[in-house]
Amino acid sequence: MNQGPVKYVQVDYWNYWWCVYSTGREFSPPHWSECSLTDDVSGETPFFHFDLYNLHELRHMIREQDFIQPDHPDYPAFLRRAETLERGEADFFIGALYYKDFTLDLAFCNQPLSPDRTLTELHSPPLSPHYAVLFLAEERPLTPEVLTHWLTRLARPLFGQDFTALLSRVPTPEEAAASWQSEQS
Repeated sequence: MNQGPVKYVQVDYWNYWWCVYSTGREFSPPHWSECSLTDDVSGETPFFHFDLYNLHELRHMIREQDFIQPDHPDYPAFLRRAETLERGEADFFIGALYYKDFTLDLAFCNQPLSPDRTLTELHSPPLSPHYAVLFLAEERPLTPEVLTHWLTRLARPLFGQDFTALLSRVPTPEEAAASWQSEQS
């Protein structure tokens, strides 16, 4: 039985579940997840949104120049952050934060976090961020168990509080296959 506060992980994108269950031939295990944390199991009370990427996907993004272009001023800082993950010197880094009507650079995203200055304290007056792109020092695919582990583990460093992250709903392999078939027709 879980003790303490709970946040619920909402993964509403079938492509994640198709990867989890290897529904189609071209689907590898999930190396990323787009998800939301909510205060309620139904997902009606949003808390924060994420794009999470493991090391496999980070390497792919660097190779393909998918996330940040080499001519962008933040590219050297991005590569340095990626190297800290590869060397095991950091657990994560924030690749981007999204505010309503505000764009920021990598240095702003990675200001020091502490119990007194959490992720939601990095205000772009007057708003705090509602979405973050996180790169994780994780080699394993971001299966449901790994995903909830990381979101629970990062609760204190990102938000200054402890909570357990639980998936609100895990579709069955049959539901994923039916969704895949529906998408193909």
